[in-house]
Amino acid sequence: MRKSLEGLIGLGLLVFSLMFFAQLLTSRTYMNLSQGRYAAHTQITYDHRYVAHQLIDYLNYRHDDLTFGASPDAQETLMRDIEIRHMVDVKALYTLLRWVAVGALVLSVGALSFIYRRDRRWFYDILKHSYRLPLVFTAVMAITFALAFDRAFILFHELFFDNDDWLLRGDDVLIQLLPQNFWLVSASLILVGVVGWNFVLYKVGKTAVNRL
Repeated sequence: MRKSLEGLIGLGLLVFSLMFFAQLLTSRTYMNLSQGRYAAHTQITYDHRYVAHQLIDYLNYRHDDLTFGASPDAQETLMRDIEIRHMVDVKALYTLLRWVAVGALVLSVGALSFIYRRDRRWFYDILKHSYRLPLVFTAVMAITFALAFDRAFILFHELFFDNDDWLLRGDDVLIQLLPQNFWLVSASLILVGVVGWNFVLYKVGKTAVNRL
């Protein structure tokens, strides 16, 4: 029972941390920093920053309109219908994952609060050893990214989307603006964030246990 509870807490914290760092990257600031850093960006003829902000703002519930043009003054819709449908699917998945992350956090914090009141040494031991599952997960994902990110990228879409709308053309807005290397870098940064966060938890737990 004790080990199972520790495992569930570790899984919950891992799920939350993955979405937390993904959320940080789903921002205007990150899109601005990414601008011009990928070869595909040289093919862009529309207002890069404006379009990137429109997509990010859509994902963050600031608007629901995907019929924006190539610039603030353009009237003609920039993206093809298939791209718009895919963005709708992406937002639905992203919303679901956000709720899953919130639920995982609530359950983990609730369990940790119960343990803290019952046994502080156990509480800090959990923090101290919480890096184990994320470390394994990060190592597996890092190896996968290094050896077969293309295949992992395809598998992700096949698992989480029930249509072929994600199969876009090379000249589509979503491919030019968010090329595969963009996702590789973003996924890598998320893993780095998870490792860093769990290092902090480890140090907190270790320090507290040593003081008890």
